[in-house]
Amino acid sequence: MRLFILIAVLLAVGCSNTEPEPAAATATPQAVVGEWLDAVAVVDDAVLGVTVEPIGLAVLAGVENELRSDGMAALLDAGLQGELSTEYWRSFRDDFRAIRGVPVDALVVGEERAEDLGPDYAAVIVSGAGADGAVILRRSAELGWQVDMIGTLGPALVQSLGDYLDSALGGAQADVIADAYESTVLPGLDAAITLDPSNADLVFGTEFIRQMLIDRAASSG
Repeated sequence: MRLFILIAVLLAVGCSNTEPEPAAATATPQAVVGEWLDAVAVVDDAVLGVTVEPIGLAVLAGVENELRSDGMAALLDAGLQGELSTEYWRSFRDDFRAIRGVPVDALVVGEERAEDLGPDYAAVIVSGAGADGAVILRRSAELGWQVDMIGTLGPALVQSLGDYLDSALGGAQADVIADAYESTVLPGLDAAITLDPSNADLVFGTEFIRQMLIDRAASSG
């Protein structure tokens, strides 16, 4: 999911900040997951723009692509739009099929997980190629349930998320990046821990991120 050239263009020409059209805020978590998978399959940027939580997506894309802190700040400000969105989701779709051996639109959406993730989080079972997984969602006050990419994919990338924050906290964009981690990354990872509390790497990596944010707040207070 390499976005270096597109990010350079974003930094050079600025950001449009066009807001996506609102989706039905009353859709169930299962319905949103189904819409999301269908949209990924055809790279429907309009639907993806409202079915995916944007801050966590921007952090994940920035970390995966090892963006400099100014690139991450620009991505957090603008979100994945236009070519950035198309390139990311096309790569996500193709990589998923290559790694998992099944296309995203062949996944079957099941029931909600029984675990209590709190009022603003839910998890939905998805099945394919003989295995079950879970998609974590976060409730938006304006748009209803949205796929939380940090909660869903973060467990596999928690070390990279921590390493990125560690390197960014000394830079000019530290406040912007720390705010995104505190508001979105930590809650998503905490939701993932509720689903998989025995995942030692996830628990340790999340606590590493939490402690960095606590230490930063203490030093600036």
